Amino acid sequence: MTAQRPPVPGPLILGHRGLSSKHLENSMEAFRAAMAAGMDGFELDVQPTRDGVCMVLHDEDLARTANGSGLLRQMKVAELPPLKNGEPVPRLADVLDLPAQLINVELKGEPGWQQALATVEAAEALDRVLFSSFEPSEVLQLWAACETARCGFLWETDEALDLTPEELADLPEALWLHPPLKAVKARPELWAPYAERLAIWGMKTAAEAEGLPFVPAVLIVDGI
Repeated sequence: MTAQRPPVPGPLILGHRGLSSKHLENSMEAFRAAMAAGMDGFELDVQPTRDGVCMVLHDEDLARTANGSGLLRQMKVAELPPLKNGEPVPRLADVLDLPAQLINVELKGEPGWQQALATVEAAEALDRVLFSSFEPSEVLQLWAACETARCGFLWETDEALDLTPEELADLPEALWLHPPLKAVKARPELWAPYAERLAIWGMKTAAEAEGLPFVPAVLIVDGI
């Protein structure tokens, strides 16, 4: 009798800014909807207010997703307008209370890593969080301050397409890699050796990643 191979586990599925295809991005509603839809967790963006509270917001300005405008970093928590769905702008501390298997915390702008790390540590959620940023300095400073944190580099499509095998090989072995799906599909052989620490973004649903010759650890999707 031929021994059967154990099944290959699929990637963790994270909702991009929550279940953002159907709900306001980066809202508690979107995060809860991602969990209700059966996702393993979600990705979100954080930045600190003027009084040092780590909040969940993608843009520098509140105007696109809130009922008001202004630069979040120049405002205190009490001054923030509500989101367009009527909810308050989420605090990272509140989002960490949700029972997600994995939360990808993207650091927006700089500086901001200290408030993000302090919030995650206070919630004793390091084992459920993956930090990432397009700013390598933010990631490396956080990692230096907390060696047990999971951290990753983010790349835009053009940046990822320009990467060489040597550049990837020179990165720390524990560092997570966050390329967009378009770049991975263009050169799957470049990314295949790093599948176990690969978080791929830039897709509407997980079906778009079908056909890859390897199973990535994480897929970050807008919907299901």
